[in-house]
Amino acid sequence: MKKLFIVGYFIGLLLPTAVLGQKNESVLWEVSGNGLSKSSYLFGTVHIASSQLLNRFPTVMNIAKSSDFGLFEKGGNVIGNVQDADIYSPPLDSIFTKSEYALVDSFFTASSYGSIKPHNNNASLQGMAQAVMMIKKGETKDQDMTFDDFLHFEMERLNKPTFQLDETGQMARQEAKADHRKLAQVIIILIKNDLKEEEITTPDLYDPKSYHDSLRNDMMLNQEASVFLKENTIERHELWIPKIMSKMSEGSCLVAVGLAHLKFKTGLIQLLRRKGFGVREVKL
Repeated sequence: MKKLFIVGYFIGLLLPTAVLGQKNESVLWEVSGNGLSKSSYLFGTVHIASSQLLNRFPTVMNIAKSSDFGLFEKGGNVIGNVQDADIYSPPLDSIFTKSEYALVDSFFTASSYGSIKPHNNNASLQGMAQAVMMIKKGETKDQDMTFDDFLHFEMERLNKPTFQLDETGQMARQEAKADHRKLAQVIIILIKNDLKEEEITTPDLYDPKSYHDSLRNDMMLNQEASVFLKENTIERHELWIPKIMSKMSEGSCLVAVGLAHLKFKTGLIQLLRRKGFGVREVKL
């Protein structure tokens, strides 16, 4: 079973979507000024998107190749003094019923990920939910890592130093608040039902068709995020911004994080602007 099961990502599920009338903007933004010797870039990813998007939009990979560093939500070296913490995730067989466990194991055994049994005690339910969605989509069914992981792997292959923005303490606090049983039920529903991505993606996150077709999305930079989104991003952004600023002062960075982290007044675009940086849209 791949890395996806060990490291989960923020995702909103099972809420209706309404994406009419959105303003389409690039999901790639250049950061400059405020004493920087080189430009850096913010790239809003979608964790379950097809890795083939990077072949269709060579600008992103060209920036990855020319950047000095890659910064990701999870994965890579730590930045600064990060306190160790135990991230507790209950064993899968304590969250799923016996029949549910058998169903989930059968589903993954039939995929490229393999049985969940070897990972019973260290799996991420959020990562599993994303994997189910990827397996059920034609363009990602054989993809063995998330869109973010693929980009991370490519930068490491190019010998670019990569760094993790999330901290174990914050991750442990988030895990402690998680409703594991609800996430397990979401996974069962996703496996049993042939849901389309548009039906399980909240409008706060992204417009699936616009993102996949053009790497564009409404960033809603002058709007307030939902309470749910704030609860899942504000603390993380407070930890991320000093790390991003520190690495940008050392050289050009590609900061690749979930698209929701760029959006709204509390997203990274507006936070960096308030710190005195110029942040402008890069057309793809």
